[in-house]
Amino acid sequence: MLGYLKVIETGLEHEDAQEYLVQGRRALDVARLSQSDGTLQVYTVSLPSHWDAQKAYPLVVVLHGRWSDLPLALVADSLSPHDKGQEPNEDAIILTPWIRGSSEYRLQYGSEPDLWEAIDDVKTFATLDPDRWYISGHSWGGDDTWATVLRTPDLWAAAGIMAGHPHGVPQEEGLVDNARNVPFYLWRGDHDPTGGRVEAFNYFRDSLTVAGDPPKIVVAQGVQHMYRPQDFAAMKSWLFEHTRRRPDHFSYVIDTPIHRGVWGVSIPVKYPGAYFNVEPKVSFECWIEGNTVKIRTKDTNRIDIDLGPQGLKLAGEVKIIVNGKQVFQRPIPAKPITFTW
Repeated sequence: MLGYLKVIETGLEHEDAQEYLVQGRRALDVARLSQSDGTLQVYTVSLPSHWDAQKAYPLVVVLHGRWSDLPLALVADSLSPHDKGQEPNEDAIILTPWIRGSSEYRLQYGSEPDLWEAIDDVKTFATLDPDRWYISGHSWGGDDTWATVLRTPDLWAAAGIMAGHPHGVPQEEGLVDNARNVPFYLWRGDHDPTGGRVEAFNYFRDSLTVAGDPPKIVVAQGVQHMYRPQDFAAMKSWLFEHTRRRPDHFSYVIDTPIHRGVWGVSIPVKYPGAYFNVEPKVSFECWIEGNTVKIRTKDTNRIDIDLGPQGLKLAGEVKIIVNGKQVFQRPIPAKPITFTW
């Protein structure tokens, strides 16, 4: 802790207030109370130069790898002395949530509680473009990126994994098809000594290709486990080439009580009072042809559908066919609708 405090002290001695909101060269350190366990947690947020609170900016989430369990590690990293000539942030709001280093909390929950709470906190003072959310992670952060995108694919325009591993979502879960409409950027150093990273990289590449979503592949020559600044910059530029669009064909396998669907199509928890997910794994597949929605379900007798701007983004009169039977044909209602059989 003393080492981190010394770095922070040195950084503050050379601090220029203009670097934060005017020049966009420094990230703000923000503290919040965790809604999960009531502890004080931190994140850093880099705002574009001459930031305008009313303007909608792209969001870039960066998930860190294994680190010290002290939150001051993130603060020290953001406040450490830096090159005054570095390029300003002109493009997006860049968010790095502290996801608790290598703690048992992270082993149990991954990055999700701190990720969603940090995003919600940013929304209280900044405006985000919902169609330009990007997520990336290095090492363990790459593991969490994979797990997050497979369960929330409708949130992300593109994703980047740098030296990550897929063990957050075992292959047997069968979730890769969930994210087949999300472009992926895969990076690793060709001299990475970390065990299993070559095999993990190949699994990412092959499983996404089989799903019909071949990723962008980058193998950095002469580089070990840690990426270089130019590697991150190249990935970010590639991510920015993509914009989120609702696909006309998607499928979703549900494996947790929390994430129940995508694009406004969801299957409610069968036993909401149960502590554990005791129901069988359920899934659905959806095709949209003009204003006709066709859905096929498995292992459920109920489905909820939001046809409006927060869901399938349709307008006018819509026809819905579930498991081969027409169940709806009229103008879009204001609220989601439920079908049971």
